Amino acid sequence: MVAFTQDQLNNIQGIGLVGFRKDHQQFIFVTFPDQASGTALIAKLADRVASAWEVGTFNALFSEIRQRYGKEGVIEATWIGLAISGAGFQTLGVNLDTELPAGEGTNAFKQGMAARSLVIGDTHAKDAPVQWKIEFRPPNRVDAVILVASDDRDDLDSTLATLSDLISEVGCQIAATLPGGTLPDQLRGHEHFGTKDGISQPAIDGFGDPPAAGEPQPVMPGEFILGYQDELGQTASVGDLWIDGSFMVYRLLLQNVAAYNQQLAKGVDGANPPVAGALLGAKLAGRWPSGAPLELNPDSDPGPGNESNAFVYKAAPFNDDEGLKTPRFAHVRKAFPRDETTPDPNNDNPQRHRMIRRGIPFGQPLPTGASDDGAERGLHFVSFVADVARQFELVQSNWLNNPNFPNGQVAGQNQPYGPPAPGTPADGPDPLVGEHDNGAEDALHQPGAIHAFGILTELVTVSGGEYFFAPAIAALKRLASGVKASTTQTPTST
Repeated sequence: MVAFTQDQLNNIQGIGLVGFRKDHQQFIFVTFPDQASGTALIAKLADRVASAWEVGTFNALFSEIRQRYGKEGVIEATWIGLAISGAGFQTLGVNLDTELPAGEGTNAFKQGMAARSLVIGDTHAKDAPVQWKIEFRPPNRVDAVILVASDDRDDLDSTLATLSDLISEVGCQIAATLPGGTLPDQLRGHEHFGTKDGISQPAIDGFGDPPAAGEPQPVMPGEFILGYQDELGQTASVGDLWIDGSFMVYRLLLQNVAAYNQQLAKGVDGANPPVAGALLGAKLAGRWPSGAPLELNPDSDPGPGNESNAFVYKAAPFNDDEGLKTPRFAHVRKAFPRDETTPDPNNDNPQRHRMIRRGIPFGQPLPTGASDDGAERGLHFVSFVADVARQFELVQSNWLNNPNFPNGQVAGQNQPYGPPAPGTPADGPDPLVGEHDNGAEDALHQPGAIHAFGILTELVTVSGGEYFFAPAIAALKRLASGVKASTTQTPTST
């Protein structure tokens, strides 16, 4: 294990590796009319962007004060992060063909998320996603996103006003501003469906606390940050515009809470013992509302303080190959299959597909017992990776959306899973964030029986998104000074 140096942490943005962890956030999506305005904006922001070292130092102090005195608000901070899309880099005059390694991840970044909808599985239409918000829908584009996060609402508003004036002064345009925030009361720390979120983050070799006994092993930092060794022992060869930076996946996810509640109330027809209500919710997610894993608590929610990651699925003493405790369609099992045996173990090594997730909810909770009120609510999905195709796109298309994962067969390297052996039912797509074709069903296994059930309506829909890159602070300053190419241009295929 090689720990990050302070110089490296002072260069890496705090938005990804450490995470801002603030109750009040705002996403400002910006368009560069031309190269000069984009460069001017980066010049204004480069010194304001928070580093991993300062964010990590603050977070540690914040946690210590909260633990010692039992309260928050003693110290406060407001952070800024900045990420640039493939279109944004091209507007800045950066030649992505010569700057980045050849490969599907680079192709995805250059094309943008809307153009990759068929690859991801978000839509089966040939056109760009027509359900997306207009600002994310081609031919419109987003060149950069500024994320502002604060402990104090007034401080956030003040910073937003300053940034709005600054963006206007340099000639850039705000395409959209979208708020996010921690949910109130009993939903604090949870998403709108009621499950505690953000529990299964990857431990990173050389950074942060080591995993507890039984938890997944640390992931090499090169799986998330360019310029470091990855799980194969390789380091992507890129220039200094990319060293210490990460690709950022942004998705605007709308959650249909009323439909989710109806799904839980209906339950699974024929299940014996019955599976409905909170138990069905836990089956869909793989965790109880408290965050306790179903694999360790198959019968009931043990309550807060049991958010363990010390489990697998197939190995002893869990022995849950069939999914009698945690269904194979459950979100946490699909998104991170841990010790599942897969037909293509080299390419499906789960450690190579991990993501650092830094999402936050938006919108007000649906009142208890209410039907659909028409208000938008959901999650700003934000993840940081080293390769958007190998990590985000593979997980979404080949794991979450695919009804045959993990029990199907694969035709060849990096090919989608096909149906399992004859007589074995498909597990079904992820019931929460998977794409559901008409007639799609999930398969609930109980001793001696398999119950197929459909999702009444799409519970989560994508209404916008883009791929960005969060450069290191030194790289932002190089871009601000007009430098459009790396000093070392030795991209290689990865």
